[in-house]
Amino acid sequence: MNIQSPESKQSQPLAITRKLARYAAQARYSMLPDNVRLEASRAFLNWMGCALGGSREPAVQLAAATAAELGGGPQASIIGHAQRTDIASAAFVNCISSSVLGFDDAHLATVTHPSGPVSSAVFAWSEKNAVRGDAFLAALALGIEITCRLSNVLVLPPSKFNVGFYVTGLTAPIGAAVAVGNLLQLDEERMNWAISIAASQTGGFRATHGTMTAHFRPGHAARSGVWAALLAQRGFTGNQFALEADKGFVDVFSVGADLERAVNGLGEHHELLNNAYKPYPCGIVIHPTLDACLDVHGQYGKGGVPVRAKLRVHPLALSLCGIREPATTLESLNSLYHWAAAALVRGRAGVPEMLPDCIADPRVAQLRSRIEVVTDPGVGTEQAEAEVALADGRTLQARVLHARGSKVRPMTDQDLDAKFRSQAGLVFPAERVEKLRELCHGAASLRNVGREIAAALS
Repeated sequence: MNIQSPESKQSQPLAITRKLARYAAQARYSMLPDNVRLEASRAFLNWMGCALGGSREPAVQLAAATAAELGGGPQASIIGHAQRTDIASAAFVNCISSSVLGFDDAHLATVTHPSGPVSSAVFAWSEKNAVRGDAFLAALALGIEITCRLSNVLVLPPSKFNVGFYVTGLTAPIGAAVAVGNLLQLDEERMNWAISIAASQTGGFRATHGTMTAHFRPGHAARSGVWAALLAQRGFTGNQFALEADKGFVDVFSVGADLERAVNGLGEHHELLNNAYKPYPCGIVIHPTLDACLDVHGQYGKGGVPVRAKLRVHPLALSLCGIREPATTLESLNSLYHWAAAALVRGRAGVPEMLPDCIADPRVAQLRSRIEVVTDPGVGTEQAEAEVALADGRTLQARVLHARGSKVRPMTDQDLDAKFRSQAGLVFPAERVEKLRELCHGAASLRNVGREIAAALS
């Protein structure tokens, strides 16, 4: 096979694809520092809770029914259901489940959601094949790392990134592929092919926000990663310069990107430590506003009646979550207006606030129409300001410098445990929830992680 290097575009090939493939083929749990090991475990626990919490949603039911119609063999679980299906389909459905309530994690710098596609892919693979817990978490950490590093390449300056692309749909297929490829013990060449195959399956655009298709995108990323790794294992080839080539992955999806972001400090600097877990089931860019609105609600309590609000936010908050009048639960996930109104009226921001009864609540709907949002590039992505007028004539204010769940105010282990219990409790009784929580916390020491946890799910 005659493959052209990108030398015509650059004086020397950066060989980014090859460097990532080499690292991915060699990555092992023993190479990870303790804080990264812990974060991989936290990411897995958060993903499992999100997958259980979303497992009864209509989008998941439809995806599971489609998988059943296609007739995949019973290789892996569909979480929260008695159904089993093939590995790729299980990864697809379980990732939709972990995404559909908007409770999945987010890489703070790029608003990528890495754990869903990667965890869904490696968990499905680990159910069919005996995988030790430490190897499982190493693959999970690897997949998240590569996903986030490639997101940095596409999104962060000097790159001129088209904000219409859905970045998780671009980078997570590659992260899922290297994670499964690591469990398959692919050599460097086949790992390179897996990256190339996965990069050829990327896509998605943000106009799908507010629909089931928004959650199809990460599901497709998980499934694509499984396919890419398995194809590469069997010798299915790809361009060895897929990421850096002229008309390759980075060239197609960005302009002026710094490719070295993908490999600088690889193995020493860990992007997994810049991943965040959501305290609220909505777009993470809304969270600072929610903190501010809940602060104001705490100032006036049950007796106060908010009649108007002015919010000052980072421009990304409105561009990603600007649905003014959500009509469905899925639309509410991306409605800054709805969440602000719900928090001010109800004093809460949980799953009940995304449901139809809250969307249709006359008090919430009326306030939603009286919210003014001002975007200000001087406001950080973790910041927001709220000014709220009350019926009694008072005006109250709140300013948030670091949102709950941010790097400065991260979700604690206790927070994640409470979040897990609240979501898993929608499916299982408390005793089973605790057993599953303990298994997820202790995943590193399990001899057969996929099968042991799947047994607790069934």
